[in-house]
Amino acid sequence: MKKNLYFAFCFLLSFLFVTFNSLEGFSQSNWNPIGLDVAGHNTMSGVEASYQLSTCNGADVVFVQLINHNAYAVTVEWYPAVFTQDHQWFKKETPADKKSVTLNANSQLDGDCSGTKPEMIILLSDFSVQAINFFRYGALNFSVTNAGQ
Repeated sequence: MKKNLYFAFCFLLSFLFVTFNSLEGFSQSNWNPIGLDVAGHNTMSGVEASYQLSTCNGADVVFVQLINHNAYAVTVEWYPAVFTQDHQWFKKETPADKKSVTLNANSQLDGDCSGTKPEMIILLSDFSVQAINFFRYGALNFSVTNAGQ
């Protein structure tokens, strides 16, 4: 009986530890992973992709964050897509809609309201979607290539 109680206590303690660590990480960052494959992984070819819903100059936007974990510069390209609360995909797949950025080795690029990297800011109004109906952001045909080749 004492042994069972000990194991139950250890299990509860480990559960609380994992939960606390998850919440701590969540509270420090509003970035959500962009599912780049069917398993939902947000890293492809050494580049990690995330997003966050925000407001920029009164407009509802999605900021994109890319982190290059490679020891070389890469070019990242994708088409933006938005998934709504009522399970509808809105996507932009014309050549003019393609997003493309180059990341230096071991660097990070975050979308923000400064306007220095417009590729990293997605206007929800371009998809006729309001923030209240937004569910998640997607990156279609996400590709990473070595910028030096």
